[in-house]
Amino acid sequence: MKYITNILRVFVGLLFIFSGLIKSNDPTGFSYKLDEYFSVFAEELEADQDSLTVSVSTLDGTFSNTVVLSANSSTYPIAISTTPWQKIELGNNAYTHVSEASVNLNGKEVFATTVEAQDSNEVVLQANLSYAVGLNKIGSKELTFASFDVLDKTVDVDISSYLKPNPATVGFLQSMRPYALALAIFLCVLEIVLGLALLIGWSPKFVVTALVLLIIFFTFLTWYSAYFNKVTDCGCFGDAIKLTPWESFYKDVILSVSIFFIAIGIKHIKPIFSSPFAVKMLTVFTLMSVGFSLYCWHYLPVKNFLKFKQGNNIKNLAVVPDDAPSDVYENIFIYAKDGVEEEFNISEMTGRDLKAEGYTFVDRKDKLISKGYEPEIHDFKIMDENRDNDYADDFFANDSTRKILIVINEVENANADAMQDLKEIIKTCKTEGIAIYPLTASASEKVDAFRHKHQLDIPFYYGDKTNLKSIIRSNPGLVLFEGNVVEKNWPSTRLPSVKRFLKKVGP
Repeated sequence: MKYITNILRVFVGLLFIFSGLIKSNDPTGFSYKLDEYFSVFAEELEADQDSLTVSVSTLDGTFSNTVVLSANSSTYPIAISTTPWQKIELGNNAYTHVSEASVNLNGKEVFATTVEAQDSNEVVLQANLSYAVGLNKIGSKELTFASFDVLDKTVDVDISSYLKPNPATVGFLQSMRPYALALAIFLCVLEIVLGLALLIGWSPKFVVTALVLLIIFFTFLTWYSAYFNKVTDCGCFGDAIKLTPWESFYKDVILSVSIFFIAIGIKHIKPIFSSPFAVKMLTVFTLMSVGFSLYCWHYLPVKNFLKFKQGNNIKNLAVVPDDAPSDVYENIFIYAKDGVEEEFNISEMTGRDLKAEGYTFVDRKDKLISKGYEPEIHDFKIMDENRDNDYADDFFANDSTRKILIVINEVENANADAMQDLKEIIKTCKTEGIAIYPLTASASEKVDAFRHKHQLDIPFYYGDKTNLKSIIRSNPGLVLFEGNVVEKNWPSTRLPSVKRFLKKVGP
């Protein structure tokens, strides 16, 4: 048992130090994952609310529809609108006028139809709007659509008195989100120090107890991610550790078993150094670990494991080759019989009359049969304000000149102290003919306010928030390209002067 205990002691100690160093190298990425855990756990623990039901039915009985929404806010807007009336020629000097009438619940369509009128002051459609929470009917309204009237009004449905209060744990988890970075650094340092303490045999009972608590915490998180398929990929560690959620869980299980055997043979752990010297040694390593984590947070990771690291050709990592296999789907038809739903593919339906057998059609869906080629970077987008057009191909097509990505994932949280230096770099890029791609995940109205506040005369593009966080661990951050190859990364805390920038981009 003595030899097993000490072998496992070295194995566990070194693994904890390695894991802590990897996370300390990128504490911002680790904090993203902790923040997502807090958010997911809070969402899971929210009280089950009664559904908000909104119904619209025309008085002539030609239309009826109901939308059910899982309610978790105190107020929901119901938008009632018609589009401007359009004059349509029918021929022989005859005309009609049409408009699109609609009712939307919190952006979700409840009712939409085309209304037609020949004369003014004509009621073209009447409908009844009603809304309820669970079994409680809380209001109704008669809707009248008149010819040539253009409606644009909102009915705010207040359901605050019907909401069930959330448990205190939800508020606690939400309150922890701003401290995700501090907790991330604490856990990084704790892993390193506990691993070192185990190696040198300092205070075995305290250290093993702390390791047991820590591994229970990590094992629960990895099990939750694997079992519920949540918080599985947030771009936290880049290429440093490529483990699936289940692989991470199995790794923690192995560590748990190892620590269990260490706890059984704890009497065989003998200190290598005297207690005073060990305390001094651990204090020094604690300070060094904290300093290293803070350095990597304030600037950038010392070792960049992200996809957009220096030397990577992003086009090669993001573009699907023409001859790459595509996803293969199969048409699945869902039928119900005696209250039980069954799925059938085309071959299973051939030669059968399901209707005659008592089946009723329910729905159709596409089932993934085989996964096609997926590039290493699969969520890099450069969208316009309406998120309708993706200019990533245009970005990659410009493969012979220098260009720069300005990543501001959240404009409302951007480092304001860096704005003046950023403006100087933007001005220099315009002068030198360097293409600029400002990329953000914020809402367009926030971007407009940000541009006005800092007087940034550049259009913004929009991308995926998780992807932007995995491009560079800074807000804002700059990525310089030579063609499609990353040449340099700069954080907001170390933006280059115009002179240094020109030296870097010069011929």
